[in-house]
Amino acid sequence: MMIKETVSKLLKGKKAVLIVAAAALIGAALMLTGKSGKKTETFDEISEYERAAENKIEQTAEAICGGKALVIVTAEYGRTTEYAKNRTGEDEATVISAGSPVPVRTAAPVIRGITVVCKNGNDPVICRRITEALSCAYGVSSAKIFVTSFR
Repeated sequence: MMIKETVSKLLKGKKAVLIVAAAALIGAALMLTGKSGKKTETFDEISEYERAAENKIEQTAEAICGGKALVIVTAEYGRTTEYAKNRTGEDEATVISAGSPVPVRTAAPVIRGITVVCKNGNDPVICRRITEALSCAYGVSSAKIFVTSFR
């Protein structure tokens, strides 16, 4: 009973309203700062990868179709890194060298889809050649590659 009365008295005063409001603002600021930093970093990394892939694909498509090409690449998530692990029985620990984890493998973002708009993109032979080239080079299913021509 004593705790409920104390909390009740605290909540009735003007100080309590200010304390609760301040705590809510600080909590919201911490949540926004923590999340936005990570999402922006991943978004920037994906955008950079998409731009680089678009440039390479444009060059490939232009070489195949014999004219200008515009490309859109959509990636699913950022670069992932796998680190070396020491396993002893059931225990597992990341291997550290010179104060940093030892990377074993780094994987590029996964491509969700590719759109190519190019000269002669409505020609079935050109369309097939571009689709096969991109599927082979990027490991993307042909169902996730769309090729069309300029209007």
